[in-house]
Amino acid sequence: MCDDMVVDGSISVDEWCDCFTFADDLRHEPPCHKARHDVDPHLLGVFLPRCDLEGFYKPEQCHDGNCWCVDRYGREFDKSRVQNTLPDCGQYASDLTEEDVAYLKARI
Repeated sequence: MCDDMVVDGSISVDEWCDCFTFADDLRHEPPCHKARHDVDPHLLGVFLPRCDLEGFYKPEQCHDGNCWCVDRYGREFDKSRVQNTLPDCGQYASDLTEEDVAYLKARI
Protein backbone atom coordinates (compact mmCIF):
# COMPACT_ATOMS: atom_id res chain seq x y z
CA MET A 1 0.00 0.00 0.00
CA CYS A 2 2.95 2.38 0.50
CA ASP A 3 4.05 2.08 -3.14
CA ASP A 4 1.75 4.90 -4.20
CA MET A 5 3.75 7.92 -5.39
CA VAL A 6 5.19 6.04 -8.35
CA VAL A 7 3.60 2.60 -8.55
CA ASP A 8 6.67 0.62 -9.58
CA GLY A 9 6.80 -2.39 -7.27
CA SER A 10 9.32 -0.85 -4.88
CA ILE A 11 9.03 1.61 -2.03
CA SER A 12 11.17 4.73 -2.29
CA VAL A 13 12.42 6.62 0.74
CA ASP A 14 9.77 9.32 0.10
CA GLU A 15 7.01 6.69 -0.11
CA TRP A 16 8.25 5.03 3.08
CA CYS A 17 8.32 8.30 5.03
CA ASP A 18 4.98 9.43 3.60
CA CYS A 19 3.32 6.12 4.42
CA PHE A 20 4.27 6.20 8.09
CA THR A 21 4.03 9.93 8.77
CA PHE A 22 0.45 9.59 9.96
CA ALA A 23 0.53 5.95 11.08
CA ASP A 24 -0.22 6.88 14.70
CA ASP A 25 -2.36 9.96 14.00
CA LEU A 26 -4.85 9.15 11.22
CA ARG A 27 -7.27 11.85 12.41
CA HIS A 28 -4.85 14.53 11.20
CA GLU A 29 -3.75 12.92 7.94
CA PRO A 30 -4.21 15.40 5.06
CA PRO A 31 -7.16 14.54 2.79
CA CYS A 32 -5.24 13.64 -0.37
CA HIS A 33 -2.78 11.39 1.48
CA LYS A 34 -5.71 9.69 3.18
CA ALA A 35 -7.44 9.09 -0.15
CA ARG A 36 -4.26 7.55 -1.61
CA HIS A 37 -3.76 5.31 1.42
CA ASP A 38 -7.38 4.12 1.40
CA VAL A 39 -6.99 2.30 -1.95
CA ASP A 40 -4.65 -0.38 -3.24
CA PRO A 41 -2.54 1.36 -5.92
CA HIS A 42 -1.82 -1.95 -7.60
CA LEU A 43 -5.45 -2.57 -8.63
CA LEU A 44 -6.19 -1.85 -12.26
CA GLY A 45 -8.35 1.20 -12.87
CA VAL A 46 -8.06 2.61 -9.35
CA PHE A 47 -7.98 6.40 -9.08
CA LEU A 48 -4.90 7.77 -7.30
CA PRO A 49 -5.23 11.51 -6.74
CA ARG A 50 -2.32 13.88 -7.25
CA CYS A 51 -1.17 15.35 -3.94
CA ASP A 52 1.05 18.27 -3.08
CA LEU A 53 3.92 18.01 -0.60
CA GLU A 54 1.64 18.88 2.31
CA GLY A 55 -0.82 16.08 1.49
CA PHE A 56 -3.56 18.22 -0.03
CA TYR A 57 -4.98 17.81 -3.54
CA LYS A 58 -3.26 19.41 -6.51
CA PRO A 59 -5.76 21.43 -8.62
CA GLU A 60 -5.61 19.19 -11.70
CA GLN A 61 -6.82 15.61 -11.41
CA CYS A 62 -7.12 13.09 -14.26
CA HIS A 63 -8.38 9.53 -14.57
CA ASP A 64 -9.56 7.36 -17.48
CA GLY A 65 -9.51 10.15 -20.06
CA ASN A 66 -11.31 12.67 -17.86
CA CYS A 67 -9.71 15.62 -16.09
CA TRP A 68 -11.15 18.12 -13.65
CA CYS A 69 -10.21 20.86 -11.19
CA VAL A 70 -10.48 20.50 -7.43
CA ASP A 71 -9.81 22.60 -4.36
CA ARG A 72 -7.12 21.55 -1.90
CA TYR A 73 -9.61 19.25 -0.14
CA GLY A 74 -10.51 17.36 -3.32
CA ARG A 75 -13.88 19.01 -3.96
CA GLU A 76 -14.50 19.24 -7.70
CA PHE A 77 -15.28 22.66 -9.15
CA ASP A 78 -18.56 22.83 -11.08
CA LYS A 79 -18.25 22.51 -14.86
CA SER A 80 -14.48 21.93 -14.73
CA ARG A 81 -14.58 18.34 -16.05
CA VAL A 82 -13.22 17.84 -19.57
CA GLN A 83 -12.51 14.77 -21.66
CA ASN A 84 -9.24 13.90 -23.44
CA THR A 85 -7.61 17.24 -22.65
CA LEU A 86 -6.17 19.09 -19.66
CA PRO A 87 -8.55 21.37 -17.76
CA ASP A 88 -7.90 25.08 -17.35
CA CYS A 89 -7.49 25.26 -13.60
CA GLY A 90 -5.61 28.55 -13.83
CA GLN A 91 -8.74 30.35 -12.70
CA TYR A 92 -8.31 28.41 -9.45
CA ALA A 93 -4.67 29.57 -9.01
CA SER A 94 -2.94 26.56 -10.55
CA ASP A 95 0.74 26.54 -11.53
CA LEU A 96 1.42 23.52 -13.73
CA THR A 97 5.05 22.61 -14.26
CA GLU A 98 6.22 20.88 -17.44
CA GLU A 99 6.57 17.70 -15.39
CA ASP A 100 2.96 18.03 -14.22
CA VAL A 101 1.75 18.51 -17.81
CA ALA A 102 3.65 15.43 -19.02
CA TYR A 103 2.32 13.33 -16.12
CA LEU A 104 -1.28 14.43 -16.68
CA LYS A 105 -1.13 13.94 -20.43
CA ALA A 106 0.05 10.37 -19.82
CA ARG A 107 -3.08 9.76 -17.70
CA ILE A 108 -5.53 11.07 -20.33
